[in-house]
Amino acid sequence: MEDNNVLIVDVRRSRTDYITRQVKFQTETGTDDPLVIVDIDEIVERYRRWYKLLPRVKLFYALKCNNDERIVNVIARLGGSFDCASKSEIQQILDLGVDPSRIIYANPCKQMSHITYAREHDVDLMTFDSEDELVKIKMLYGSARLLLRFRSKLICKAMYDLGKKFGCIFEEATDLLLSAKRKDLDVIGVSFHVGSNCLNADAFSSSIKEARMIFDIGQQIGFVMEILDIGGGYRGRDCDRPTLEENAAIINQCLDEYFPEADRVKIIAEPGRYLVESAFSAAVNVIGRKLVYTNDKSSIDHVMYNLNDGIYGSFNWVNEIKDGFSMSPVNKKARQEKHSSTVWGPTCCCTDCLATDIHLPLLEVGEWVNVSDIGAYSFCLSTTFNSMPHPNMYYFCSRDNWTLMKYPLDP
Repeated sequence: MEDNNVLIVDVRRSRTDYITRQVKFQTETGTDDPLVIVDIDEIVERYRRWYKLLPRVKLFYALKCNNDERIVNVIARLGGSFDCASKSEIQQILDLGVDPSRIIYANPCKQMSHITYAREHDVDLMTFDSEDELVKIKMLYGSARLLLRFRSKLICKAMYDLGKKFGCIFEEATDLLLSAKRKDLDVIGVSFHVGSNCLNADAFSSSIKEARMIFDIGQQIGFVMEILDIGGGYRGRDCDRPTLEENAAIINQCLDEYFPEADRVKIIAEPGRYLVESAFSAAVNVIGRKLVYTNDKSSIDHVMYNLNDGIYGSFNWVNEIKDGFSMSPVNKKARQEKHSSTVWGPTCCCTDCLATDIHLPLLEVGEWVNVSDIGAYSFCLSTTFNSMPHPNMYYFCSRDNWTLMKYPLDP
């Protein structure tokens, strides 16, 4: 791994210390572009925590969540596998030297040229959920190993209900498996996804039970069913519920009941935000301010701030948790009074709004503020609308973990 923009530390410091350090550096160099702090140790710790809580479940990181090159490299060197959804994502992983066996092409609706690319590079594990997808795969990659993706009968509570777009219903599974058999395709397992940022752990128990029934149907038809993919949906912040511990308790119990170790079924999952959301923090600059006074002009009624990053940059995710957006001054000087505030991004668009009624201490133009937990579905969705700059990225890692990165680990 290259060392540019990476600070190797011997003493573990708080995220606030890292942010303060980089803000001071940018201030001294006259730079007021947004910046992002990436805590590599946090990702390593979460990777290990996954296998401590879910020892049977092989981690396939969902690249779509955050494809930052250094972070993906870290996960690869830890021994992680990858959930890819396109030719470019597959290429990014292969370029790191990752073996094709550590990739699942987990997009149930694939572009034909991308299927061909997967075949040419021996990425043979992929999902399907329709007859037309089977036709494409038969025509372009007849030797692929397939997982049938279904959507659970239980209505999963999630920020993004992926069942609206992907997955067959249980009643369609038999016909699709029979069709695959007639086409001499190799179905080796079942896949589901409870929805991104899933809000109820029970969604896993219901889905694993249904997966067992589809497994049995596949075996009766004559397939050797050997992989269960329990997808993503795991929360990224420790303050969110259900926690990984709560999910793991239910998942482990259900796996023991429906897919006991004696069956030798390989269990995989596709976490994304769980690994990276809390590892990224932003420092953004207040580039503008408007004070709105009461009618008698005796006091401040409301404050409008403009920041140098916004919805079209690193904070697209704010749309999904409007009430959850928060920020705090990097400079912790004592301030008592707070004011109702609106926070805008830097572009000329009126939808570039991060919060409309957030209570903040009075901030000065040129002051820096911290926004935490921005690692999931942020930079991969960012634009350069109005030609606004992307944030400067700074990475922090302990010396022990940096040394560890030189060698792949067996989880």
